[in-house]
Amino acid sequence: MLKQAVRSVAVILKYARVPTVLTLLLKFAQSFETPLSIFFTGKLVNGIGFYIKGTASLPEVVKWAALLILIMLLSANSGLFLGLAEIFTHRMLNRNFTKVVLEKFRRLDYSCFENPDVLNTLERMGSEPHLRIYYLYNNTVTAVSTFISLAGTAVVFTQVSVWFAAVYFILLAPLLWFNYKAIEAQQRLWNTEMPNWRRRTYLSAVLADKHAEFELKTFGAVGFILTKWKKFADDFRREYVRMRVKASKYGVFHVITLAVWAVFVILSMIFGLSAGNINIGVFVACITSIGAVLGSSSAMGASFSQVSQDCLEMKHYDIFMALPEIPPDTDDIESELAQNPHIVFDNVCFSYPKTDKPVLNGVSFEILPGERIALVGENGAGKSTIVKLLCGLYKPDSGDMYINGVSISQMSSSQLRKVFGVVFQDFCGYELTLRENVAFGNIDKINDDEALCGALNDGLWTEDMSLDTNLGKLEEDGVDLSGGQWQKIAVSRAILSDGAFIILDEPTASLDPLAESRMYETFQSVLQKRGCVMISHRLASAKLADKIIVLDNGVVVQSGTHAELMSQGGLYRDMFTAQSAWYKNN
Repeated sequence: MLKQAVRSVAVILKYARVPTVLTLLLKFAQSFETPLSIFFTGKLVNGIGFYIKGTASLPEVVKWAALLILIMLLSANSGLFLGLAEIFTHRMLNRNFTKVVLEKFRRLDYSCFENPDVLNTLERMGSEPHLRIYYLYNNTVTAVSTFISLAGTAVVFTQVSVWFAAVYFILLAPLLWFNYKAIEAQQRLWNTEMPNWRRRTYLSAVLADKHAEFELKTFGAVGFILTKWKKFADDFRREYVRMRVKASKYGVFHVITLAVWAVFVILSMIFGLSAGNINIGVFVACITSIGAVLGSSSAMGASFSQVSQDCLEMKHYDIFMALPEIPPDTDDIESELAQNPHIVFDNVCFSYPKTDKPVLNGVSFEILPGERIALVGENGAGKSTIVKLLCGLYKPDSGDMYINGVSISQMSSSQLRKVFGVVFQDFCGYELTLRENVAFGNIDKINDDEALCGALNDGLWTEDMSLDTNLGKLEEDGVDLSGGQWQKIAVSRAILSDGAFIILDEPTASLDPLAESRMYETFQSVLQKRGCVMISHRLASAKLADKIIVLDNGVVVQSGTHAELMSQGGLYRDMFTAQSAWYKNN
């Protein structure tokens, strides 16, 4: 825990040095406010008494009064200065630290996003990570500052006696411990009940989603969702009560120890005063400081408890920064490689991380420049995996893939972008403008209205709207689109790219049959000078391909034109005949 706490201070110093140093100085100065106010109060009370007796001068009294007022003013305004320093710290962290995190996300190897062991880390680092590290840093500094304050108070208490100061610290330790345990129990409740919280949050989101609400109301399932939500809420409430009862024992011990500590301080002061061992100034100062000391002890217990919880954030940060990255982008690619790519799969085997079952098992084939290839097969045959390997998102377990003799593993993402434009099966619709959604295919053309409109036209986009129309629900004037409309934008995005090959992974899944037919006709004309790798479960589209590669359980079982495969018999003809029968019967 100590190592992670110190690391958080080092990280915050690295990205926001000036305001962090200022904050540390202010916190350090603030830690002396309580012991100094106790000390100056005692001196002032004694000074007034001696002045009344005529054994002290007025300037002496004024000196202690001025010092006490100065400490009070600093205490009253330290929060203001700390608040200003915090604002500048957050501003610098948001600019410097967040930039580093976002750059790391940009460089992350794609396999990280499908690795269940690091998904929690990615989720945490994707949600205001600078605040998470800052909270650990702030609680660490607060805990150290409070400890210095309590230690300084103990030094002041040596005016009564060394034993008094020692017993003060001995009794203060269990106060901190019980307060820490009570807060830890609350944190443990939150951690153990996090799954229920996520389930309730998800069900609430389902009830607020218009598409889900339409379906749920149609099937009369809204009541079922509400019942499940209530069950998770009741489970949380029961666990909350149980944990609160369990944590209350720490509260009882805390109150008992607090009472013993307060009685000890008061009785010690009274006996010391009556025995003449302490003066009235020390008595008043120590008695009036009880509230401040108890407040500091509670703050320190809370800070230590929070530090122990927040240390997990530093671990996630370290894990995140150590995740594998893709090679840096380079532009040194031969024009022949980008314009006339000859692609070869050579005995490729691949299994997804954390799985033993191979998705591809010795796959070999080649794609000639400008050739149109259809990958067909049942679900799980490995078609989409081939696309991910082609795009460099994964590396094969064995075998290799080449473009004009160059291994894809040696090519950067920018080089591969010049070869492939992709419409993925799980494409994204971005709640930005129509212009930006299409331009992501080739961001250099974001201001080329003619190219953007041409890509939209080729992608069968027929809506009458400006390129600068906001899409989605993020903006007040945003236009919500159907799944088919989003898919047309995804296709337009791929068409806009300069890739010598267009990869279409189920490009028509959200389109009706007529729109599908028109899109494939468009592809025929648009892709005259470009190659194509196409995946579709509707095998009628495979007839357009120059070559059809049939996959079954991660193995290439057939390869040829539609006519050749139909004459051969086997899996392709069985699938095509089965699909054709549905249309004929209908």
